[in-house]
Amino acid sequence: MNSSSKPSSTRPSSGGKGRSRVNYADKRRKSKPASAARRAIVMMMEEVIGRGHPLQDALNASKEWGQLDQRDRRFARRLITILLRHRGDARHVLKRYLSKPLSRRDKKAEAILLLAVVELIWADGDRHAAVDQAVRLMRGEGFSHLTGLANAVLRRVAADIDAILAEPPTPLRNAPGWLVSALEADWGPDAEAVMASLLMPPPLDLRVKTDPAGWAKRLQGVALPHGSVRLTDGMVTALDGYDDGDWWVQDAAASLPAMLLEGAFTDGLKGKTVVDLCELCAAGATVLAVDTSADRLKILTENMTRLKLSPEVITADGMAWSPDQKVDAVLLDAPCSATGTIRRRPDILSHNSPPDLGHLNSLQRGLLEAALSWLKPGGVLVYATCSILKAEGEAMVASLPDGAQDLPVTDAELHGFAATASGRGVRVMPDALQVEADDLDTTRIIPQGNDGFFMARFVKS
Repeated sequence: MNSSSKPSSTRPSSGGKGRSRVNYADKRRKSKPASAARRAIVMMMEEVIGRGHPLQDALNASKEWGQLDQRDRRFARRLITILLRHRGDARHVLKRYLSKPLSRRDKKAEAILLLAVVELIWADGDRHAAVDQAVRLMRGEGFSHLTGLANAVLRRVAADIDAILAEPPTPLRNAPGWLVSALEADWGPDAEAVMASLLMPPPLDLRVKTDPAGWAKRLQGVALPHGSVRLTDGMVTALDGYDDGDWWVQDAAASLPAMLLEGAFTDGLKGKTVVDLCELCAAGATVLAVDTSADRLKILTENMTRLKLSPEVITADGMAWSPDQKVDAVLLDAPCSATGTIRRRPDILSHNSPPDLGHLNSLQRGLLEAALSWLKPGGVLVYATCSILKAEGEAMVASLPDGAQDLPVTDAELHGFAATASGRGVRVMPDALQVEADDLDTTRIIPQGNDGFFMARFVKS
């Protein structure tokens, strides 16, 4: 570390004659608890980072989260997602300022310090509040003996924020070892750039039924070239059009597989019978939605009711099920590691063990072969995974099952995504969609990027 970025002294100056430094661990603050939002975050960190539970499951099960008002929920969710993205960076920073690591019994204390470091550096939090709340959390969680340490360390971090941010980023530092190895094996020298794109905060993309330009203006968003509307964020259920079912939430890249399926037919999907993706109901198709999970299908049915769409919902294992009659098209959004969705699911970065790719590949191959058997001659299959790993994309379709022929994707069908041909399919990296504001407000910052996807399209001979 050069002299310009060297951490400040462990003994900050008094700030001038007659003025003592602020001590956020002052005894006068002992009776005041930390905010409920930050306590909820620490509890969820135990579930997500400590036990490997998905963030949404932790939120659903958290009593502390359930007691927060909407404003505190938004604050807490934003802060914990930033923490999940930058936990490796925060640990790297914290290590500099601790003379020795905390003991294993102080893991929760370490979590409190990491939360404060992230709030100070990457969440642009109020410096006084971040340090003060960390000290209160320490005391409230039984770590009174560490309040002085927390105050001193976090004050030093706060003083060095500009120098820390000026250092070259190392995105892979925030990924578990198995993901680092997989990215380096698949993408070589571009692995750091791929990881950086996976750490970008996601936008809120809405797939509207009609008039994207009109809805973009109505919701103060941006109309995307393929027909979605992009917002910076927002409380979904409070947005105009939610109750009327005029749109649904869907990442921009996640809408491409359905568009590739519809684009394979010169007369569209009206009157066709399609297995799987229910947004195709809006294109006039008869849709059979098949899933092994009754809970997921229950949520799907509720969403379809709001959207005024009527698929036939079937609880079944796709490896064993088959339609009564051959169908015109199948969209196979295969089960996968979901590594392409890390922007929206940063809890994946807390998984210390790799996904079972052998099991997933077996499912993917079995479903691919089953889906082809459901098709009429001339029927179309789109295979898609929201994975950034080649084992779940390029490698899976390197050799086609009998009866499948390639149906290449044209540039025009990608609607502005900078996707590239990759083997038999198309690879959409997480930075494939770059968006410009469509108005004169040049100060507006539009979130960039998309989920990482692999897609391939076939026709049955």
